[in-house]
Amino acid sequence: MMVKTMNVHGGNVHKASRILQTSLDQILDFSANINPLGMSAKGIDAVNDALHDVIHYPDPDMTHLFSITSELWDMPKECIAFGNGAAELIYAICRLPEITGVYVPAPGFSEYSHGAKSCGLPITEYKLHFDAELFRFSYDIDHMLQDLKQSTHQLVYIGNPNNPCGTLWTDRGPEIFDVCQENGHYLVFDESFIDFLGSTYSMRNYVRDYDNVIIVHSLTKFYAVPGLRIGAMMANPKVIETIKGCIPAWSVNHLAQVYSEQALQDTAYRKESLRLLETEKEWFYKELSQIESIRMVKPSVNYILGHLDDRYSLEDMIQFLYEQSILIRDCSHYTGLGSNWFRVAVKDRDKNEILINTLRKYIQHNRR
Repeated sequence: MMVKTMNVHGGNVHKASRILQTSLDQILDFSANINPLGMSAKGIDAVNDALHDVIHYPDPDMTHLFSITSELWDMPKECIAFGNGAAELIYAICRLPEITGVYVPAPGFSEYSHGAKSCGLPITEYKLHFDAELFRFSYDIDHMLQDLKQSTHQLVYIGNPNNPCGTLWTDRGPEIFDVCQENGHYLVFDESFIDFLGSTYSMRNYVRDYDNVIIVHSLTKFYAVPGLRIGAMMANPKVIETIKGCIPAWSVNHLAQVYSEQALQDTAYRKESLRLLETEKEWFYKELSQIESIRMVKPSVNYILGHLDDRYSLEDMIQFLYEQSILIRDCSHYTGLGSNWFRVAVKDRDKNEILINTLRKYIQHNRR
């Protein structure tokens, strides 16, 4: 039983369940970066109460959801839009008028390029700088400025934090905001994982000062509902209205709406999620880093990028884990990474220990 690893979002747990002839809850999916605490209990109750309402079309106005997010994000309602996950919004953004190309990070989320290709837009990749000694990635601000000064009307995607390496933008490179505005570029900050850090790391305040800043925000990662699909974006009202015209009607289903309304207001859930992650990601990173022939990038959020020593085969390691019903993310096809790079999500202590012990077994059995 061999596993074909591909550059997709994560492990297909449904396919793995069929191949391994086991239930979904028996599979440890470290390839998808979802809140280790799971779903909000208040959100689950809301979904259960609202299940009979699916006989009706979803509320296209989403009045309650707009009210909650406007207050939570300190953003006027007219500067917010929702979609069927962040990916749908990324595709819709690529349909903004006058865009001549898309500028994407390498490594970076594959949907930036897929969205560009769906619109026939040329893609330029900008590489993040890798410090081999410190074993971390950073944005090469000078290189980005040089490129952006020589081009016009680009969609400039910046992961904050960037997936899969976890690099944060924070407030570096303020000159880029002005250069992009002068040259007709849109600055698109993908903040799908920002809730794992807190609003102080977000670039959303720049929406008030720059008409060309767009924030993409996922609600499926922190609130643990990738199967429900809901994402948000923030931008100036004119951009929002244009983007809305590219999103199908009833894009956000009723259950996604009611779950999000309650989960966003579940302060106890948010606090416990952040407490769990802060403790577990540091412990997990330290333990993974102590495994022979594996080196990890220090995480900023709920996933960790790692590299397996070139003496070993990542494909073999993935196969070994797969046969133990464990999925991890193969990152070897990302531009800017190369062979033997992989990514794992942070889960709870019991699950993290299982992965650590299984990785140790693989290295012991295949030591070279």
